Amino acid sequence: MPAFTHIVLTEPLRPGHFAEIGWRQRQGIEDARNLVHYYRLTRDNRVLMGGRDVSLAVGGDMDRDENPDTFAKLEADVRQLFPVLRDIRFTHRWGGPVSVPVQMIPAMGYLGDQRVAYSLGCMGHGVSLTHLNGWTLADLLLEKNSERTQAFFVNRRVIPWPPEPLRLLASLGILGYMHAEDAIYDRSMRVPDGA
Repeated sequence: MPAFTHIVLTEPLRPGHFAEIGWRQRQGIEDARNLVHYYRLTRDNRVLMGGRDVSLAVGGDMDRDENPDTFAKLEADVRQLFPVLRDIRFTHRWGGPVSVPVQMIPAMGYLGDQRVAYSLGCMGHGVSLTHLNGWTLADLLLEKNSERTQAFFVNRRVIPWPPEPLRLLASLGILGYMHAEDAIYDRSMRVPDGA
């Protein structure tokens, strides 16, 4: 099932921003939420932040790249996380689909015969998983028996999502649960006033 993730991008940071933020090693960062925040610095020193929420596709409607509410919340998140950036301008906003299997784990294997392989279900972790998936698909297509081709997510049975409207109801229920769990996580991570 497609779910759309969203990203915002700041204008380039100034040297003074880095001094106050303390982001010296340029690490990419992801938090521990179900609906993660992921952020990194671009080559030209912009902050890219994505995640926070997803937009769901209903039926065949795949026009969910834009979500002004999520964009506004991501921009507020950047300013909350980095108070020195309270006056930063955001220059770009975009979104795109990720594939979400019912079991919430990736799947790879052959589609029909062994000349066509597939990969699905990175669920927003595609940047890191595409390298592993690419190597695994190459091993499958070259008929190599490797540690990667023996992984549990290769040639596993993928449970299909139910048809609409059950798919939408199920995904809204799962999304609601994830939001509730993230709210509990966020409350537990707040620093008490005066601490």
